[in-house]
Amino acid sequence: MGNYSSKQQGKRVRDTDASSPITSKKQRHEQSEQCESDSPLLLPSSDSLEKIDVPLASGSNSDPSASSTSVNGNNYYVFLSFRGPDTRNGFVDHLYHRLKDVGLKFHPNFVFRDDKDLPFGEKIGENLISAIKHSKVSIPVISENYAASEWCICELIQIMECKKTIGQIVLPVFYNVKPYEVRELQGAFGEAFESRKDRFKKEEVKQKGPVALRELVDSRVFESEKTTNGREGELVNELVEIILRELQHDFQPHLPANLVAIEDRVAEVMELVDLACPDTRIIGIWGMGGIGKTTLATIIYKKLFNKFQCRSSLQDIREEINRKGVEHVQSLLISEITKSPPHSVHKSDIGIAMIQLSCENKKVLILLDDVDHQDHLDKLIGGCNFGLGSRIIITCRDKALLKSEYKRYELKVLNLNDSLILFSRCAFEGEQGPTRFTDLSNDIVATTGGLPLALKVIGSLLNGEKDQMVWREMLEKLRNVPAEDVQEKLRISYDKLTNKEKQIFLDIACVFIGTDKRIATYLWADLKFFPITGLQVLINRSLIKINEENQLTMHDQLRDLGRSIARPEDVKPWHWSRPWDVETMKILGRKVMTMCTFRISQCSLVAVPQIIVVLFLYILDHYRHVVSIFLVKATSNFDL
Repeated sequence: MGNYSSKQQGKRVRDTDASSPITSKKQRHEQSEQCESDSPLLLPSSDSLEKIDVPLASGSNSDPSASSTSVNGNNYYVFLSFRGPDTRNGFVDHLYHRLKDVGLKFHPNFVFRDDKDLPFGEKIGENLISAIKHSKVSIPVISENYAASEWCICELIQIMECKKTIGQIVLPVFYNVKPYEVRELQGAFGEAFESRKDRFKKEEVKQKGPVALRELVDSRVFESEKTTNGREGELVNELVEIILRELQHDFQPHLPANLVAIEDRVAEVMELVDLACPDTRIIGIWGMGGIGKTTLATIIYKKLFNKFQCRSSLQDIREEINRKGVEHVQSLLISEITKSPPHSVHKSDIGIAMIQLSCENKKVLILLDDVDHQDHLDKLIGGCNFGLGSRIIITCRDKALLKSEYKRYELKVLNLNDSLILFSRCAFEGEQGPTRFTDLSNDIVATTGGLPLALKVIGSLLNGEKDQMVWREMLEKLRNVPAEDVQEKLRISYDKLTNKEKQIFLDIACVFIGTDKRIATYLWADLKFFPITGLQVLINRSLIKINEENQLTMHDQLRDLGRSIARPEDVKPWHWSRPWDVETMKILGRKVMTMCTFRISQCSLVAVPQIIVVLFLYILDHYRHVVSIFLVKATSNFDL
């Protein structure tokens, strides 16, 4: 509550005239202290950590108009600069929430506005200027009283400076004001500036403000009364679409490092894509697990990304459907195609109907990664009437899922030469290793069958190892594993982990995929697993990854390996170390209820409380790790 109250208080101070009885003496005193700052107006170079204060006048027209970021804190994509009393509750509010909804998929701090994002206890001035400098797009909403605010003029000066120096994208909206009024400081807009400029504390604001306004008019502007014929909702949509188009390269899927022999494969698939063909095409990429289907499909998606306005990339569909249901994946597809907040889909039949409606006659680009059932395709793209030129890319392990009318591409294993290159990059951090390891490298690579995932994992395990006896032992282990048994080859790397590192690996495989690393780290630290070093070992050995959102991820083959270890087929569910899905928890629940019924039936009612306590202690003792994991997972949606 304290944080919320403080934010609201800060907002009121900046929107209320100093002479108003609503503003307290303490607030006016705090404003006065900030006004007397001798700090420069503009932020120093990005290399400087020097902190600054932007002058804050004591009147109502001295409100910083956009939210902030710490000088050393988060970056934003879009900075909104506006005059609070004019537009906060109208146009800016609609634009802010639309950008916030769109930005959920891309960045946790996508859009920046004062009354939502201003950190408690930090200097307003330095945070506002830092927020502008660390944003990719600025949208100054120039309203009638915009120039009457020293804060707004300070922001605009900094915005125009960033446009010149770092190429920041600036999309000015003239809200019920004319360009000539802004350029010449005429009309009500000019009167507002003239009536307040004498109260500005900094002379350079008075001098640079009109210059910044004239420069703004010379760029492309959006007039609320002319653009989209005065329909503000359409203007909001147009601004959002421009931002997404300008920043499309920042939103493309992340590609792994150490890619080998990918160019020819990309060229072959692009021939199947053939954008010159006006028809709708569905391209299916199939092959064994760990061979690089997702990587190849992602590269193709990146190449096609800017050719389509309606697009969606759905990764790891098999796992998403197992964990959250097909309805969840349907809602993601609808949201991305329509560029709207996720829809709530309660039944898959309704979901596919909504998808068909959303895609009707639209030219779309859709990536469906790791599909393993025909029903999944039926409920995601079944019966859709896509527009001409649409491209749908599917990856799967089973060729039978791909209909004869699809363009099918089999992804095959790497040849010996490419396998050696990939292995050497992971084992020696170069194209080739020392001569004395050449024969051993050739023999080890031959046992992997050209599978990229196995080459990475085994190469990473041997990275830095100088003892040839260790290499020979690894070769012997690999030779004892059947050629087609990929998981057993990967398990060799798992077996080399310490017990604590194994626990972390199994926790991620069973529960924490897609979870913020920090959240899971709290659990492991409490269990004395030493997570910082443990996670680094797993990363170094190519067993896990941390994505750009700081989430824990791993390849599906490694995930399946971890789950098979935690949940052996020949062991009863109540003896599994990590039951993670709903069905397993139901089995455990039935086991506990059976135990309760049996124990209670063997005693008098007087002993029932004691038995419940004993059973509770039994569950806590046998499943305390599982209980801890689920408690952590249950709280993972809270902000840290």
